Amino acid sequence: MNTATTRALFNYAGFQGGWFLLVLTRSPWALVWVAVFMLCHYRWLAQPGEWHRVIPVMMIGAMIDLLWHLSPWVEFIGAGWPMPLWLTGLWLMFPLTLNHSLAWLANRPLLQILGGVFGAGGSYLGGAALGAAEVSGPAWWLIPLGWGLWLPLFYRCNRTLALKATTASS
Repeated sequence: MNTATTRALFNYAGFQGGWFLLVLTRSPWALVWVAVFMLCHYRWLAQPGEWHRVIPVMMIGAMIDLLWHLSPWVEFIGAGWPMPLWLTGLWLMFPLTLNHSLAWLANRPLLQILGGVFGAGGSYLGGAALGAAEVSGPAWWLIPLGWGLWLPLFYRCNRTLALKATTASS
């Protein structure tokens, strides 16, 4: 197995482990995992200028979930204000997968849409089934459909910021 594959698997396993830890425990202590994941990412995986590309995705994603949380159809369960800390932890980790374990989606918009609907959208519904959220009304189908739009948007944001950084340094 080559180094790139090993790094992608490390990124995938770290995020998935964090997802389960955060969603199942909904404990502020689970943020220790997030901090370790981010430090390991910074130390061994981060690409030059990557943080400038993923921080906007972290902020946009957290704002989307905050809007869902403030809606009458979704309540994320757990300590924290204005949204649970475990959910903030997920938004600190998820964008770090875009350039690593999910990098294979970068130039595949149709797969981004499908991955958004079924992968990301499904993880919200799975999290609700595990007790991390209460979802009702149209949110059952709007969340997956929204992710079919958000994931391609996140990749576009990532690519646009990478291009700006390249032209700025030339």
